[in-house]
Amino acid sequence: MTGAVLVTGAAGGLGLAIARRLIDDGRQVVIADIDAAAVERAAAGIGAQACVLDIADEAAVVETVGAIARDRGLWGLVNNAGVHKNVSVVASTAQDWDRIHSINARGTFLMCREGARHMVRARQGRIVNIVTRVNFGNPFSAAYMASKSAIYALTQCLAVEVARAGVRVNGVGPGHVGPGTGMARHFKAKADSLGMAWEDFEAQVHKTIPLGRWCTPDDVGGAVSFLMGPDADFITGEFIYVTGGFQAYGVAPDPEQLENPYG
Repeated sequence: MTGAVLVTGAAGGLGLAIARRLIDDGRQVVIADIDAAAVERAAAGIGAQACVLDIADEAAVVETVGAIARDRGLWGLVNNAGVHKNVSVVASTAQDWDRIHSINARGTFLMCREGARHMVRARQGRIVNIVTRVNFGNPFSAAYMASKSAIYALTQCLAVEVARAGVRVNGVGPGHVGPGTGMARHFKAKADSLGMAWEDFEAQVHKTIPLGRWCTPDDVGGAVSFLMGPDADFITGEFIYVTGGFQAYGVAPDPEQLENPYG
């Protein structure tokens, strides 16, 4: 393994936690974000290299990924950058749809394309795309969920295309990520729209998660670390869902509600 790992959307939240975990693993990390001041602060705090990047800008993606590949070698890519808007289908505009897809779907495609081009030439590399649970209807999230579905398909198609070149492509799907992240702000807005106190909304969400708590950025960082590591060498085109059991087993009962089979 030689070269750097580039993490997008890494000025805070999930991206920063992923970058910090990869640095702890001993990897060279470059963090990218559209917010110049924030990404510089974040990089200084964890000992990474920073770069300013709008992944929806094709020329900027080509230049940034190419520069990293030339200067340091590009061994890994984590596509975490993305946006969300809490709006119903009937209230959405075409501009809402286009903006979300230009960043989440098109931007991730551009990053994957440029990253894969350099990795194929080097005959090595790992790409991890941050997806979500795409197999359920989530109200007020149609554009976002559709964009993540596109990333899901992109991940599997690219994995097959570059497998013989020694490049692995996988995805990580966080569940309900809690305080300190962009998705937490989305949940707060959703609670407000329902007229619910945050504490009541949080308790309701936790009831849908069998492990009974929010997913944390560090939980996601651990999954990415695994896919970037040697134990994942024979894994490609797959997805790890870091959900605490959400959407898999239904609502978990409280322990005191369980009948003791031993009396």
